[in-house]
Parts: sequence; structure tokens; C-alpha cells
Amino acid sequence: MKKVFKFLGIGLLVLVILSLGACFLLSEKLPEGTEGPAAEALTDKMFDAVDKKAWDSTKLVTWNFMGIHQYLWDKETTDLRVAWKDSEVLMNLDQYDGRVTKDGKALEGEDKRKEIDKAFGFFCNDMFWLNAPVKARDEGTTRKLVKLENDEEALLVSYSSGGVTPGDSFLWILDENGRPTGWKMWTQVLPIKGLYTSWEAWKSLDTGAELATKHGGSIYTMEISEIKSAQSYEELGIENPFE
Repeated sequence: MKKVFKFLGIGLLVLVILSLGACFLLSEKLPEGTEGPAAEALTDKMFDAVDKKAWDSTKLVTWNFMGIHQYLWDKETTDLRVAWKDSEVLMNLDQYDGRVTKDGKALEGEDKRKEIDKAFGFFCNDMFWLNAPVKARDEGTTRKLVKLENDEEALLVSYSSGGVTPGDSFLWILDENGRPTGWKMWTQVLPIKGLYTSWEAWKSLDTGAELATKHGGSIYTMEISEIKSAQSYEELGIENPFE
């Protein structure tokens, strides 16, 4: 029996080493770039391509992330509704508090806090996939112009703070109009550095903002559906659930 466990242990170790080796071989080094006016001009071009001004003036947004998390976000009041499985969180992002129900029952105390933390974590990730381009000038970011091998320009955005995983970097690959076609990621949660994911299937919101609804990689696809925007709950066709 000891020999069996010994061989199992050796086999597991070999798998770990092979996995680490594969990640190392597939990973790319974070590219070098240059901060300054050229990087800021490319940022402005990307903002124009996705109509950041229209996004900033949009009051209400709803979307479904991967058929798992359903959102209603009042950007004006920072009220947020997140629903998944049998849980629903109605919270205010500034106050970081609100109402929580799970399996139809209201939660309080530590159970409530855990669900709020979970909802906030979902929101930080899923909202970033919804419209990361407009966050290129968030507090704690740096922007660098990167020259690609084909002599085209890309925008490297690094986050030193914010969200739930500060320290990540993203290299935006843009078309001739400045609209993202994809990005490469250097993140804490991904073992492969420089992993490419597409930004495609762009949708124009009623308020004018442009959002990518599909992100594809070599082994995965993420889709964002049921996206709607409005300037009032009446226009959205629902009652205000936060009142």
C-alpha cells in the first residue's frame, strides 16, 4: 500500500511539474511600452470608438453574464441588483449595504455580509468583461503605447489598485478605428501570462454606448446577453426595485 501511495505521489508531482512547464512555455513576458501623449491619444481613440461619453451618461444597465449572473445597475445612484441561483442582493455600492434574500428568506448578520461580498466580487469581474475599455483611466491605472511585431500600435493598461485583483495588466489590440478586437491578459488568477481573448459581437445600446457581447479564447467562449440600457425605470419597463 505504501508503494501505491508513493507512486501516486510521484505521478501527481510529475503532473504538477508538467503543468507548470506548459504554463511557462505558453506564457508571454509583459511587453514594454512608453507612457506619454501617444499612449493617451490612443486611449482617447479607444474611448471614442466605444463612445465612453454615451456610457458615462447612461443611467441604467441590465445584463446577463454567461447565463449565471443577472444584473441591474443604476449608475447614477450606484444601486445594484445581482441575482444568481436562489440568491438576490439589492445593495448600494457606495454604502456597501442593502437587502439580501436566499431561498426566499431574508438574511442578516454575517450571512448577509457574505452574500454582499460575493455579489460585489461577481460584479467587479462581470462588469469588467462588460465594458473594460472605459476603465482605462480609472484611478491607479497606467497606460503605455506598445509597438507590435507587425508595427501596429497597442495599448497596455495596468491596474495598481481597484476591483478585487489589483496588479493586473491588459494589452488592448485595436482596429484602425480604435475599437478593441481583443486583449492579452497578465493576471493573478491565470497561470498562463499573455493569454489572448477576443472582444467581438459588438452591440450598440439605446443610449449610444458600444459593448462587446462575446469573448472567445482557444478553449473557451464567454457570452453576455440580455443587455439593455435606459435613462429611467419607466423607459426600461420595470419598477424601481431599490425603493
